[in-house]
Amino acid sequence: MVFRMLDEFTQPDVWTPQSWRKCPIIAQDIDYKNPKAHDDVCNTIASLPPLVSPIKIELARQHFAAAALGQAFIFQGGDCAESFQDVRPSVVQQKVKLLHEQSHLISDMLQLPVLTVGRIAGQYAKPRSAPTETLPNGSQVYSFRGENVNGMHVHDRDPDPNRLLLGYFYARATLDLMESCPSLPGPPSGAMVPDRDLLANDLLQELGQRKGPIFTSHEALHLPYESALTRGRYNTSATFIWIGERTRQLTGPHIEYIRGVRNPIGVKIGPSMQPQELTELLDSLLDPRDAAGTQAGRVTLITRLGTDRVDTVLPALIDAVRKAGHRPVWMCDPCHGNTKSTPSGTKTRCVDTIVREILQTYHVHQVHGSFLGGLHLEQTGEFVTECVDSWDTYSEEELTHNYRTLCDPRLSYMQALTVVRSFLDHVRPLKSKANGHR
Repeated sequence: MVFRMLDEFTQPDVWTPQSWRKCPIIAQDIDYKNPKAHDDVCNTIASLPPLVSPIKIELARQHFAAAALGQAFIFQGGDCAESFQDVRPSVVQQKVKLLHEQSHLISDMLQLPVLTVGRIAGQYAKPRSAPTETLPNGSQVYSFRGENVNGMHVHDRDPDPNRLLLGYFYARATLDLMESCPSLPGPPSGAMVPDRDLLANDLLQELGQRKGPIFTSHEALHLPYESALTRGRYNTSATFIWIGERTRQLTGPHIEYIRGVRNPIGVKIGPSMQPQELTELLDSLLDPRDAAGTQAGRVTLITRLGTDRVDTVLPALIDAVRKAGHRPVWMCDPCHGNTKSTPSGTKTRCVDTIVREILQTYHVHQVHGSFLGGLHLEQTGEFVTECVDSWDTYSEEELTHNYRTLCDPRLSYMQALTVVRSFLDHVRPLKSKANGHR
């Protein structure tokens, strides 16, 4: 497989890893009391080795391109917000085991290469709806923004730039732990594609070596950290990075930053997205160094619409993207649009509802001649009690028995497997019916 590396790109571009700083408004900015200390930490991070290699990023680009063309599938899963305390062999191994098991289930059913992407080794920053929160006594503290910014405890809420350095080293330790996980078998030997699909065949051969690789990902929220780990055009903090609903402003710094990186990039799409806005967003993320025909899979659209909005919002978005000539990866995030609070104020999600959004999304793509190329779940390899199986059967006591998330509720090991199996149980008869009409 041949990769085009950074020094082969000679077309001039006004983008630089720091050009986002020219944007006047920085959404989700962090208020550091000592800006010089923050700059010193970022300079230190910039001098450290990359966390992922450009070669792995180039390999991922080819996988995402295949998914955009219906020749592969992307499975992405992991923590809402990683905890430094969870960088332990037992915890990381359970996450890796779950990801592999889910990917093998999907590969076996869809008969496609499955690229496994973890929300892991860097998901340490979180967006919040407000920069501060009011405590019961009336005092205000900074909102918790992820462990590379501040701490969960109310007495540890001042942003500390040294946490960015900790985040780098915990990410490095997590990568080392992932490499040491026991080998697992590759995708089933029957997961073949037509011989004419040379790219997909190459991917299958690579993913079948011992265990499929797990590519890392996180939300590219903290731009000083992301740009400090950018080497030329490669963001070496993770293989795949995305931006969220709160930071996807067309003229904002996050769009300015991710438009220039060579990594596969994602954008979260909520129900407020309008068709024209989406096509303008995709236009702004085109890679000026690549021909239009080679842009497939550069951008992943991660829809998070909620079960009550999929049927009314998604069709127009699909049609607009097709008419504009874009070929993104369409991925479903069925968790974020279906978060609710219990009467006591505990945030949770329901497995039944999550499955329903996946099935609705899959069906809409089928009806409109599109391809659901990926699934994005917030989950953990542990047996937590943060999500409920059904709205009709849960109890508050059971829900909070082992509620450990730093932010949003995560699917437990068994719940995450249930979601994938339920999706595949729906796909199986549809594929059998389609094969019967050939």
